[in-house]
Amino acid sequence: MNTTSEYDDLCASANWTDDAECLALEEGSLYQVPTAMVVLLSICYGAISVVAVVGNSLVIWVIVCSRRMQRSATNCFIANLAMADIAIGLFSVPFQFQAALLQRWNLPHFMCAFCPFVQVLSVNVSVFTLTAIAVDRHRAIIKPLRGARPSSLRARLTVASIWVLGGGLALPMTIAMRVTELHQGGVTKPFCYNMNLTPEQMMLYRRVLVALQYFVPLCVISVVYARMGLRLWGSRAPGNAENMRDANLLRNKKRVIKMLVIVVAIFAICWLPLQSYNVLQDIYPQINGYKYINIIWFCCDWLAMSNSCYNPFIYGIYNEKFKREFRQRLRILCPRRQWEPSAAENSSMAGNEVELSDYDKSRKGRILTPFNGGTSYVYRSASVRCKDNVHYGVAGAAAFNHASTSSPHTSNHLRICQHQQPHHQLHELDF
Repeated sequence: MNTTSEYDDLCASANWTDDAECLALEEGSLYQVPTAMVVLLSICYGAISVVAVVGNSLVIWVIVCSRRMQRSATNCFIANLAMADIAIGLFSVPFQFQAALLQRWNLPHFMCAFCPFVQVLSVNVSVFTLTAIAVDRHRAIIKPLRGARPSSLRARLTVASIWVLGGGLALPMTIAMRVTELHQGGVTKPFCYNMNLTPEQMMLYRRVLVALQYFVPLCVISVVYARMGLRLWGSRAPGNAENMRDANLLRNKKRVIKMLVIVVAIFAICWLPLQSYNVLQDIYPQINGYKYINIIWFCCDWLAMSNSCYNPFIYGIYNEKFKREFRQRLRILCPRRQWEPSAAENSSMAGNEVELSDYDKSRKGRILTPFNGGTSYVYRSASVRCKDNVHYGVAGAAAFNHASTSSPHTSNHLRICQHQQPHHQLHELDF
């Protein structure tokens, strides 16, 4: 049996014009991975798969168990991001890793097209959802008074559109990938390769994916987060603020900006090596014939896939509402553990204290925050009662104006609570 001719036939039938890829098949030792490296890669890939599934499942669990969090459009996007990252942990990481490591396809033939489709779909949904979160928060910070906060229905429609768009961009994978039997060293080995698209079509498709999965979202995310950072860092507390309040406001602004920088930096760093390799192999295809290219590719791919592990920690650490809800879920599992407000919550409350006589102590959240000139305050918690027993519910933010201080009844309390019109309501920031 002429093995060389079979490799030539495979290259011809697969429409390959790259001699490096055919050489990689002919010289099986080119992609041999040392045993120590196999063990190390297995541990690393297994770790990110488990952490991605468990961590993002906890995110979905917290959101599903809290009706308050379900009403937030941002939390809807975060749950969708968690679902996409779970798909990456379940399908992209283990299946692609075993195929690349063993240099053969050991799974059912239909999964040769299914697994790449799910991988591209989940990555698309994850990246597009990160972009949607950035745009949603940009709207909340830059234009808080223009229009109402995006409803949960609009958020669900956006999520559905993300999945449809992501699936459409992943569809060529189901068309291209097929299992081909190949004889190597007297042994028949199944391979999962592109059999239906020409090299020009596959190259164009890869370039579109690189642009839509990395460069375009990164540009959008960077611009909107930079604008948010400039707005938050450049804003000043209105009125004659006390030093304590100024310090707390500055600390909170730094915390928000730090989160924004971490989100953008982790996304860019994790995906840069793999996307750079995808671009480089189109410009210089001979790179696939490099002796250690398989190890380099594994490192790049692992770093990109590990991005699915970091998102739960980022949003969990910097989102006070999420941390509060997570503590409540833990309190159900551990009844003896009593909830205490975090240091960040105490810090945000310390610099913005406005005494309300009938304030509901059980809902320890953010208290009144000065807004637009020092005489208006925005309440960002669930409910509040004023001196006149006027009650405002959970929908939106209620604005309050100081009454004249000439009345003896308004010396230490807010006497008048005037509810503003809906177009004056502010978005509640989910940081």
